[in-house]
Amino acid sequence: MTDRAIWLEALVSANGAAHALLGLDARLLVVNQAFAAAFGRLPEEADGKELTELGVPAAIVSQVEAQVRRVVLTGTPVSAFGLLPRGEMVLSPVRDADGVVTAVAAIADTNAAALAAARAEAERAKAETERVRQEAETGRTAIGRFLSAASHDLRQPFQAMHLFHHLLMGRLTDPGARDLGEKLEMSIEAAETLLRALLDVSKLEAGLVRMQVQTFPIDETLSRLLNEFAPEADAKALRFNVRPADAEVSTDPVLLEQLLRPILSNALRFTESGGVLLAARRRGGALRIEVWDTGLGIAPADQSAIFDDFRQLGNPNRDRRHGLGLGLAIVRRLATLLGLPVSLRSVPGKGSVFAVDVPLAAASAAELPVESSSAA
Repeated sequence: MTDRAIWLEALVSANGAAHALLGLDARLLVVNQAFAAAFGRLPEEADGKELTELGVPAAIVSQVEAQVRRVVLTGTPVSAFGLLPRGEMVLSPVRDADGVVTAVAAIADTNAAALAAARAEAERAKAETERVRQEAETGRTAIGRFLSAASHDLRQPFQAMHLFHHLLMGRLTDPGARDLGEKLEMSIEAAETLLRALLDVSKLEAGLVRMQVQTFPIDETLSRLLNEFAPEADAKALRFNVRPADAEVSTDPVLLEQLLRPILSNALRFTESGGVLLAARRRGGALRIEVWDTGLGIAPADQSAIFDDFRQLGNPNRDRRHGLGLGLAIVRRLATLLGLPVSLRSVPGKGSVFAVDVPLAAASAAELPVESSSAA
């Protein structure tokens, strides 16, 4: 081999792209490492071989041979010809020192091109996602400002109405007028409750409520709920018991309390005799917080519907004394936000059990004894 041929072979071998010098019969005269690697071979295993020996189908080899002859005769390249294992073959004419024309085959790595295109598409998708995220964040900020202003501005008239109502009741002596005044107070309170519930739902829907997970003793939450709802239970002559758990849980304490409050409120509202039990017990790696009541119960067909907005059972006239139908809708949204499953068991005429599973803190999960499902 002449020095020129040696250097030419070295140059071809050093080329990072896949190249091979072909004879008129499409035999591989010399290949570089990239070309041989495309077929899972070393250069010395491909030099002098026919394409069929590298696993190229005979039908494609016949086409390559015909195109090599065309390139040699016309001196013009043929692009994107013959799909091979790692890409498409491109044939180009080359003339040696004696003027003899032969063909150089190059493999365009379509996998690499596809990968580059996929990366470009991924970058575009990422940029679009970021743009949408920023728009959504801007929208949430605007909604947050609106709801904050609405909460402040809409509450002021209600505060004024409460004040004027108080002053008015102090001047009323006629029993009929005082009765009208009491009904007016009920209407004001119902409207204020509805506004507060609608604002809470709107904030949850807009994604403005963010949870802050903490580790805290569940008995503190149970104690606050006991103090809050005990007067209501006493007013209806109902038993209201809370069974402590002496365990720590990991979730947002404020939002968990907001989730439990409507469940307890409904339990007391729809229980006319007997009582309500708020209890917690270990269940696997979670603490199951349950609200038991001896109220009206819920038919199986209605048990999923009660979590819908403004859905109330047994209140077709929308009597506001029986609630607004948003309490359990808020429970559903808070449960989704916190990732806490809420379940319901109920027997019409006997009562209901709402349960919320809250993750136990690591120490409590190891120490708290397991109770059977029949313990409650």
